This record gives sequence, structure tokens and C-alpha cells, in this order.
Amino acid sequence: MNTLTRCAALSLLFLAGPALAEAPAAKPDFSGVWLPNSKESGRWPDNRPFTPAMTKLRDQWAKDTSPIDASRDDDHTSCLPYTLPYMVTTITQYPFEIVSTPRRIYLFTEVYGQVRRIDIDGKPVSPETLPSRVGTSRGHWEGAQLVIETTHILPENEGSRFPSSPALRVVERLSLMDNKQLVDEMTIYDPQVYTQPVTVRMVYKPAQGVAVDEYLCNQDIWDQHLDGSASKIPWR
Repeated sequence: MNTLTRCAALSLLFLAGPALAEAPAAKPDFSGVWLPNSKESGRWPDNRPFTPAMTKLRDQWAKDTSPIDASRDDDHTSCLPYTLPYMVTTITQYPFEIVSTPRRIYLFTEVYGQVRRIDIDGKPVSPETLPSRVGTSRGHWEGAQLVIETTHILPENEGSRFPSSPALRVVERLSLMDNKQLVDEMTIYDPQVYTQPVTVRMVYKPAQGVAVDEYLCNQDIWDQHLDGSASKIPWR
């Protein structure tokens, strides 16, 4: 290789270097069936940073509803589905499935049969959007991490065991670890309830060979009724 050729090759490498360094990270495919990894997932803080006003409401709620048996007085014993963020932070071993498309990611849960639709096409949220239990989600990629912001989440009763308000906003950062586990770094913003954001880190393991089946909470209650059970709590 003569001097001119060598200089030309070095010039090409120099010019290509920054371009290679700035190459976008590959977007992972989260598609598949997942189960909560309860051992590696985080938990809500024992003492949540409730605002003084919310603390007062919760004290009154506890007074009005005591005594409470948390093992039986479950918020979902009437077959009311979870709201976000609890449908994500629960460690109950029910599977969920993610289906990815270029413009939308779908999340199908077995428990309560809930569906999340995460638009990643840049479409803004309509001002006429009504609140729902799963809210309205918009996502965008930051390298290999999918950032999801969810608003318009149906609020829970003020002062209840797990309250929320119309101001609730949830931001999730989804990524894959080297061991192929799915990580969801979730931050909950609700200034009417908390004095500061609350973050919960969830980890999910792939569930190969597991199908997301149909689960009807009401069917459990009806079957218990037919069996003569006095319990009004499903799955008991």
C-alpha cells in the first residue's frame, strides 16, 4: 500500500469513527410471555410520602372502616380490575404477554383480562380522552430503553388504603437485562397524594411454554355460589 492509499484509508476510518460511535442502540423486542420475579423485584416503601392532607384523609378512612383484615378485605374482592400502577407492581404469579408492532405495543394480562395499548408513533393524547384503569400510554425510545408515560388514569377513592388522584402520572423505563429478564423502572408522580415521586423497580422473567389464558373473576364467585360457599372472595 503506497503512502497515498494509506492516507486515504486512515481518512476513511477517521470519518467513520464518530458515525460508528453515534450509531443508535438496537431496539429490543419485548414480545413474549412474562411472569413477575418476586425475588428480584422491588416493593413500595413501607412508609409512603403522603401529603399532610392525604394523611388526614387516610386516618379518617381507617377510622371509618376499621377493623381491616388485609388478608380478606382486599381492594379487588369485588372483581374490580387493577388500576395502574398496581397492575404492574403486583407480584402475583399471573402471566402477561407483550406483543410488539412498529407503531404500538400491546400488553395482555391474564388476571382480569386487562389490555394496555402503548402507542410509539408520536401521536399526542387527545384532549377528549376519558380516564380508564389502564390509562393512556405513549412511548418513545431512548437507545435500547423504552420510556412510557401514562396519564388519564382512573383515580381511586381519596383516603383509601392505596389512594390516587386525577393528577396521577406514571413513567416507566423498560429494558432487557443480559440474562434476558425484563426490567420496569416505574416512577409514580401524584402531587395531590405524595410529597415526592415514588419509584418501584419490577423484574420479570421469561415464561416459555406458558400461555396467557382467560381468567374470569366473576366466574370464581359464581362457582363458589353454586358450591354453597359462603365466601364472597374469589379464589377462596
